[in-house]
Amino acid sequence: MCTERYINPFTDFGFKRMFGSEKNKAYLINFLNSLFGEKDKIVDLTYANTEQLGILPGDRNAIFDLYCTTENHQRIIVEMQNSSQKHFIDRAVYYTTLPIQNAAQPGEWNYELPRVYMVAFLNFTMSDYATNPNFKHTVKLFDEDTETVFYNKLVYYFLEMPKFVKDFDDLEDRKEYWLYIIKNINKLDGIPEKLNDDLFRSFFNLAEVSNLSKEEYQAYEMSLKRMRDSQNIVNTAREEGKEEGIAIGEHNALSKTARNMKALGIPVSDIAKCTGLPEADINAL
Repeated sequence: MCTERYINPFTDFGFKRMFGSEKNKAYLINFLNSLFGEKDKIVDLTYANTEQLGILPGDRNAIFDLYCTTENHQRIIVEMQNSSQKHFIDRAVYYTTLPIQNAAQPGEWNYELPRVYMVAFLNFTMSDYATNPNFKHTVKLFDEDTETVFYNKLVYYFLEMPKFVKDFDDLEDRKEYWLYIIKNINKLDGIPEKLNDDLFRSFFNLAEVSNLSKEEYQAYEMSLKRMRDSQNIVNTAREEGKEEGIAIGEHNALSKTARNMKALGIPVSDIAKCTGLPEADINAL
C-alpha cells in the first residue's frame, strides 16, 4: 500500500501522469527546455503514437514511454529506465533509428531529416560511465580528427539519477530543480519553498496521491507493485548470473526472471525493457 504523499515518478503510471498527457505537457516542455537550453527551445509539442513500426513487414517494432513532435517537427523520445540491461546503448541507438526511417517521404525527397532527441532517465549507473562522476551525458556523432560534432541532429541525453546527489540548497538551475523533484518527490512531505512558483505548485498538486480517483489509485498501486517486483527479480537474476560467472549463466538467469515476471502479469514489453531479452524469446517461455 502506498504511504507517501506524492506519486513515485519511476513507476510507469507516475511518469506518464506527470509528463505524458496533452493537458500536462507544460511540465514536459518546461523540463526539456531546461535541459536543451535556449538554442533548441521548444514552444509547443504534440504527443505521438508511442508504438513505432519498422519500415518492412517483419521489422522489429519499439514502444517508447513518451514520443513527441515539436512545432519545428523535431522528434523527442523520453524514456524512464529502472533497471540496467545488456546492450542498453545499442537499444537506445536502435530506438532513434525508427523516427529517422519513418521521416522518409515517398517520391521526390532531398533526404532532409528532422532533429531527433532521446532523453533517458536512468535509475541505475551505466557501466560505460562507471568511473565518471557526472550525472548528465550529452552524446552526438563526433569527428575524432577535428574534435567537432559531425552531425547535430541526433542527440542523446542520458541522466544517471543515482549520481544526482545534490542537496536542495546546492541546486544551481531549473534543470537541477526538475531532477531533484523527479528523484525525491515521493520522499517529500510538501513543496520546498524555493520551488513555490505557479508551475511547480500545480505539478506538486497533480502528483498528490490524495488527488487520484479510486481507479487511478488502483492503477498506481499496481504500477508501484510491478516496479518493485521487477527491480527485485532483475537484481536477483543478475546476482545469480554473476555467481555463475559466465554468459550462459546470465542468460539463464534472465530467462528465469522473464518467466517469473510473466507469471506476475507484467507486460511483455516491460519484461523486455527490464531484462534485455527479445520479446519473441519472452513469448516463447
